[in-house]
Amino acid sequence: MKKALKITWGVFLILGLVSGLCLALIEPVKAGIRKSFSDAAVSAAEDAIKNGNGELKFAVPVTDALSVNGENGGKDEGLEKLMKDMRDLSSEYESLTLLGILEIPGIKVKEPIWDSCSVNALRYGVGRYPGTADIGSGGLCNIFGHRMSGDKDTKLGSIQYLQDNIGDDVIVTTIDGVRHRYRIADTLYVTDAELMPYLDPTTFVDETLCITACGYGEDPLTGECYPDNTEFIVMCKPYR
Repeated sequence: MKKALKITWGVFLILGLVSGLCLALIEPVKAGIRKSFSDAAVSAAEDAIKNGNGELKFAVPVTDALSVNGENGGKDEGLEKLMKDMRDLSSEYESLTLLGILEIPGIKVKEPIWDSCSVNALRYGVGRYPGTADIGSGGLCNIFGHRMSGDKDTKLGSIQYLQDNIGDDVIVTTIDGVRHRYRIADTLYVTDAELMPYLDPTTFVDETLCITACGYGEDPLTGECYPDNTEFIVMCKPYR
């Protein structure tokens, strides 16, 4: 009997270790696949800029198998869901409009900018919030991206470190070949209820670029904890 119990517990232990290993590996694999599409989009944008091609469409896969962990406000549900998503890989693709490339040298970000903030678009880059100003025009342009607490693999995973980088460069190269250079002017936390002014292109008369990501969880610099429905915003002003 004791031997049978030992064998049973040994089997459960092995299964637990295998499940834990799968969970540990599957998110980096998904992040790597998403990054391959983001990098391909950046390369396509660079080619279009170099060749003066103008507007550019780029196709990305539509499948929850490549979802960002927590993109709907919470963590994904366990190994069973992750494995089901991987089995349900779709052959469907969505064609997105590329506006240009966002570069934040201080945190080593180089991402495609989509003319969309859909769930699918933000899996493969960052997106201009609909209705905010065009990049480089007067008024407020807001660019959104993912930042999950403790996950530097998401597009803006290290954005909170920009609190220490006031004055640093942020560069946006639009698909027409124009290089827009900004400096980081300020950073702030806002609740979702306080976010509306930063989605209105008329909030600032002068050209202003906002970069917005989730701000909940522990601030890596101050240790302060912020509740759900908190956003972190980086305010940028153009060099004149």
